[in-house]
Amino acid sequence: MAEKRYYWIQLREGFFKQKEIKKLRKVAGGDTYTVIYLKMLLAAVKQGNKLYFEGVEETFPEELALELDEDPENVKITLAFLERQGLVRVMGEDEFLLLQCEEMVGSESESASRVRRYREKKALQSNTDVTPLLQSGNTDIDKEKDKEKDTEKDKNINICPEPDSGPEEPPVITLPLNTGEEYLIFQRDVDVFAELYPAVDVLQAMRGMKGWLLMNPTKRKTKRGIGRFINSWLAREQDKGGKQPVGNNARDMTMEQYLESIRGWNE
Repeated sequence: MAEKRYYWIQLREGFFKQKEIKKLRKVAGGDTYTVIYLKMLLAAVKQGNKLYFEGVEETFPEELALELDEDPENVKITLAFLERQGLVRVMGEDEFLLLQCEEMVGSESESASRVRRYREKKALQSNTDVTPLLQSGNTDIDKEKDKEKDTEKDKNINICPEPDSGPEEPPVITLPLNTGEEYLIFQRDVDVFAELYPAVDVLQAMRGMKGWLLMNPTKRKTKRGIGRFINSWLAREQDKGGKQPVGNNARDMTMEQYLESIRGWNE
């Protein structure tokens, strides 16, 4: 019988400083997508840094969402982003390689785990068995060490903070939430969505969302749920082949066009 092994991923100190991860987190719902990516990495460590489509669901995003206990639409968006940024490579119809996984994975056998825990326990016991004389140590030396520690603390306190990056850019549009607050959409969000949904006029679609939310105040979304609402709306527009902008705002739409834009959004 094969010996059991334990696996984990080790995040580099600069993981969240990567431009790809920064870009992902800045998208509406980006923190959710980042968590999905981390869960994908964990799922791949025992499979040679790969994820496989077994045909349990109709599509790979749906099957992966079932495995990760995540929303299928959020998983679909995450996969599309990761593939565009070169973090996921499609090896075949049923095989997907996570390119960062190899440098992050760690593992040990069950016996090695037992030995490590035993040594840690012995080391802890050795520390508690030190005689009172050794524990007290030389008073002068201890005072000198305390002074050195205080000096280091002072140095850390006097470190100049990073310069202010300046005022935040103004939002290009806002969406009303059920709390009475406004959800801010920035140009960077529009750019990312335009990359993910190339057939959609993203800004015009956002205007359609805002019009629908204004006319349906009882169906406005929470701050947590607005990201899913946006992605689902854009995904439907993408599946319909997208639309050319009708005009600068909802007033330029015909009634037939407006009804078509809000059809199916009574959730």
